[in-house]
Amino acid sequence: MEEKLRILEEARQPNTTVAEVLRRHQVDPATFYRGENQAKEGMKRALEGRTGDTNALEREVERLRGEVEKKRRIIAEVVEENLGLKRGL
Repeated sequence: MEEKLRILEEARQPNTTVAEVLRRHQVDPATFYRGENQAKEGMKRALEGRTGDTNALEREVERLRGEVEKKRRIIAEVVEENLGLKRGL
């Protein structure tokens, strides 16, 4: 990953051509431009405040909310049971 980024940056330096960098690193032009497009998309997501699959993040948040609610109910039951036992003493 870091090597890809280094090649992308090197190819965009002043007085450097993409072709000479690709030859030097033996990188296929299609691979280079695909990587460049992926890097641009990643930058756009980062600037928009999104870093990944927002649907996956939303699903994970929903799953965690469900777990919290389940644990809240269990705690409430245990507290009720403890109060009942204390009243019986």
